[in-house]
Amino acid sequence: MMNNPDAESLLLILGDVDEIDGQFLFIDLDEEIADYLNHNVSAPHRHAYYEIIWIRQGSASHLLDGELLDLPMNTVLVIPKGHIHRFAPTPDCRGSVIRFREEFLLNSSLLIFSQFAGHTALQLTVEQVSYMESYLELIHSESRRQSDPYNLQALRFLLAAFIARLEELRLLESRVMPQDFSRTQGIWNRFSTMIEQRFKTEHDVSYYASGLGVSPRRLGGIVRMYTGKHVSEIIDERLIIEAKRMILFSDSTIKEIAFSLGFEEHSYFSKVFKKLTGKSPVEFRQNNHLA
Repeated sequence: MMNNPDAESLLLILGDVDEIDGQFLFIDLDEEIADYLNHNVSAPHRHAYYEIIWIRQGSASHLLDGELLDLPMNTVLVIPKGHIHRFAPTPDCRGSVIRFREEFLLNSSLLIFSQFAGHTALQLTVEQVSYMESYLELIHSESRRQSDPYNLQALRFLLAAFIARLEELRLLESRVMPQDFSRTQGIWNRFSTMIEQRFKTEHDVSYYASGLGVSPRRLGGIVRMYTGKHVSEIIDERLIIEAKRMILFSDSTIKEIAFSLGFEEHSYFSKVFKKLTGKSPVEFRQNNHLA
């Protein structure tokens, strides 16, 4: 085994990938890279790509926005762009990593990558693994045919199909019926967009319901169907995700962060943060200090 794995491959996994050329990247998580990452765990970081990690063998741990996830064999992890994360595989971990920019998939809702989809990790059955691997093998094969003028177009369709099947599995796991999904997807997508645009200033459920032209009760029913959570929980969780990023990636005081997120009293912000995370903002910063 080599002591110094390919530097470019390691950089792609360990670092912020904003500097990577192109819109799509496929990485084989092989023995060399897994061993290196196991002994050289990176600091939590974030990037501007969407990411899919498939654990085929072994296991890994993944720190995502301050929450530690265990990823056993046959787990697929989907990570929206901008999330704070750290990936630490065991030495025997094998799998694949797919990264792509939002513009790579045109006309795709990317619902499974929503901040609020409710599931970040999917545990596949043996039958599902066999079925889904056929898509992954095609994507891997196509990713190596860069001289083909139709390469990017083919990759877009294959990746879109792969993500659609992941979304199908997620909906089956959450027991959302296909007919319900088709009737409510538009409202859900618009709600997700509104949250992203307004969560720092608008914390009231009625504001979002009014903007979507539905009653708060109707909006609540749709949100519960997709996430199992109340609208107010979604708003609070989005605020906390952003708060974690600001706590870890800025020098702003807790008071400044609270005010920037629309809290008039930083003491109330600290109370909400601790309720949802189990730690005060100060404790979270101390426990997750980036070297």
